[in-house]
Order: sequence, then structure tokens, then C-alpha cells
Amino acid sequence: MAFDFTTKGILQEAVCGQYWRLRDCNNKPPGMIGFWSEKAVTFIENHDTGSTQQHWPFPHDKVMQGYAYILTHPGVPCIFYDHFYDWGLKDEILNLIDVRKRNRIRANSEINILAADHDLYVAAINDNVIMKIGPKFDIGDLAPNLEEWKVAAVGHEYCVWEKL
Repeated sequence: MAFDFTTKGILQEAVCGQYWRLRDCNNKPPGMIGFWSEKAVTFIENHDTGSTQQHWPFPHDKVMQGYAYILTHPGVPCIFYDHFYDWGLKDEILNLIDVRKRNRIRANSEINILAADHDLYVAAINDNVIMKIGPKFDIGDLAPNLEEWKVAAVGHEYCVWEKL
């Protein structure tokens, strides 16, 4: 297994208004999760990129969008200690971990990217989870039918639905 630095780099640029970067020319996620997800360790920060070193930090106000992405997508997600214990994000992260477990999202889960625009990214995972990140609030026909889906996690510029 290897840390998926490509996904980290593309994701942290995408959340700054370039969500189109999250879909490659084959309609797959970019980075290692798009071609060998079983070996991809996805992450938002680690001791070399964030923390006190701040060498390549993820945008602070977009960190939970990052976790909504890696915890609902294929790959093996890794949670950064500082975010979990020091930033007060423990409950939000735990909720996303619970969604992943309940819906059996695995390293090799199927993903269908429904939208990847400058202000919106929407994907369906295993046909039982839909996630959205980005500032666009009205997602029109991409929003799941609430008679068949329920909101499982929601926060600043992200939402995750699971099938009833």
C-alpha cells in the first residue's frame, strides 16, 4: 500500500473552486484511487504536510469536505490525529466513519461520478450512498429522492445521503 499523494493534491486544489479536477477523462477519480484503489491510502494531512510543519496544508476551512470525500470513496482512508483530537472534528469524522461502515464502503467500492463542475462534485458509491461537496447548494435533479434516501451526514459545503 502507498499514501495517495496524487489524490491529496488534486482534492485540495479541487475544494478551492476546481471540483472538475475530481473526474478524469475516463469518468474515474483521479489519483491512485482511480486505478488501484485497494492499495491507495487516502489522507487529508499527515505529519509531513500539515500539523506544525505546514509544508503542504489542506485548506483549513475545507477539511471536512476532504473527509467527506475520502471516507465515502474507494481506498483506505487515514484520519489525521490533529483533526480528530485537536480541531474539534471528532464527532463529524466519526459520523462519516459510521456511514462508511454501515454502507460497507471498501477500498474497491464502485463509484459513479454524477457531476464534477467548478462549484460542485456529486458521486454515487455502491448504489447506496450519494455524496456532494462544494458550495453549490441547489443540485437540482442530482439530489436524491428523500422518499428513498436520508441525509446521513451534513456540514459546511458537504452532504452525504444513504439509501433507506
